Amino acid sequence: MMFVFLCNACSFPKDPNNSFENAKKSSLLIGIIPNTDSITTSFEKNLVEDFAKEEGMQIQFITANETELVKKLENYQLDIVLGGFEKKSNWKTKVGMTKPYDDKHVLFIPRGENRLLFQLEKFITQNKM
Repeated sequence: MMFVFLCNACSFPKDPNNSFENAKKSSLLIGIIPNTDSITTSFEKNLVEDFAKEEGMQIQFITANETELVKKLENYQLDIVLGGFEKKSNWKTKVGMTKPYDDKHVLFIPRGENRLLFQLEKFITQNKM
């Protein structure tokens, strides 16, 4: 019984760098890689816009090359990176990934940001293609 009370009193799951809470307070920082498949990127952009709207978040988009955006993600300067990434991406050791939203493609998030991942994956599951 005490365990239930303690879990309800805390924010679970935890985000060590508070990505989810910071995005709710200021804005969701989303990196977009230019020159990627426009259909996939368009879908991903609409997906995160709908997620942000449901969570009451503002969005700020940043466009840069893949390496620069992944570095920003590693340094917790971005919350999500869009780019038509597949679950077998070479970046998988440097970033966190959502489960695939279409059996193949994933969104990148900072490693260890479990609450952001949980909320985003819950939204993806509820809005599965």
